[in-house]
Amino acid sequence: MLIIRVVYFTDNGKKISDKLNKIFIVETKPDDISLSDWTKDCFDTHLPIIFIGSTGIAVRTIAPFITSKLKDSPVIVIDELGKNVIPILSGHYGGANDLARIIGKAIGANPVITTATDINNVFAVDVFAKKNGLLITDKSLIKKVSAKALKGEALDIKESEDEIIIEGLKLIPKRLILGMGCKKGKTFEELKAFVNTFYNDDELEKNLYAIASIDVKSEEIGLIKLAEYYGVFFVTYSSEELDKVNGEFEESDFVKEQVGVGNVCERSALLLAGEGGVLVKKKVAQDGMTLAEAKRRKIYLAW
Repeated sequence: MLIIRVVYFTDNGKKISDKLNKIFIVETKPDDISLSDWTKDCFDTHLPIIFIGSTGIAVRTIAPFITSKLKDSPVIVIDELGKNVIPILSGHYGGANDLARIIGKAIGANPVITTATDINNVFAVDVFAKKNGLLITDKSLIKKVSAKALKGEALDIKESEDEIIIEGLKLIPKRLILGMGCKKGKTFEELKAFVNTFYNDDELEKNLYAIASIDVKSEEIGLIKLAEYYGVFFVTYSSEELDKVNGEFEESDFVKEQVGVGNVCERSALLLAGEGGVLVKKKVAQDGMTLAEAKRRKIYLAW
């Protein structure tokens, strides 16, 4: 489940927002906050922004907050009649292009994709990196890779367990997985503060691959926002899947009674780590939140 931020300016725009609410968790702009302040908050939390209106309004509004193609919020414009869905920022690494396609299919609109690698159906290294949980070490080299791919030339690719080098651009696998559990209703701010007790944001931006939990938390707003903030996958498992994970875990009878398995954070982190994965931080708990860390060792690339 994805959380998106939506702003509309007309009754027709509200109708489109209502349609989006059937496929996403939609947070619409409150009346008591300015458009500029609301947009800044979207960028600060890295949440996707949907403008239902003109591209001019969207461009003027987001301009002061654009910083980096690897960190900016994905931004999409939908016209008020729902005819076109136009990604205008963070099409690849932020996922705006794919999001536009999903929205287009859901509301019967035309996704207007302008990115050269997309319309020519060629390899996009930033999409590859995001899909595989790889750190892009030098974003300036993305253009070099794309230019060669667009010319139809073979790319120079070197793979090892520790890095993938494409045309000189080094991609490093992110290996850190956080398994997390929490009481219902824990906010993004509470969860982030808890995580930051053990890791700083720079460390997580470079190393965090995903956040894992149990499926009853698949729509837990705070956890979803936490994953979106760090731009990582949020993966959940059933209690049956978690119960089959081998290892010695700190079990809780109360947790087992509530969700069907006695430990969520350690089991989910280790399960997502996959073959060869190891638990490197045992369960820690604070104020209704739990956290454990696993490290993925075996990296399977999806080309």
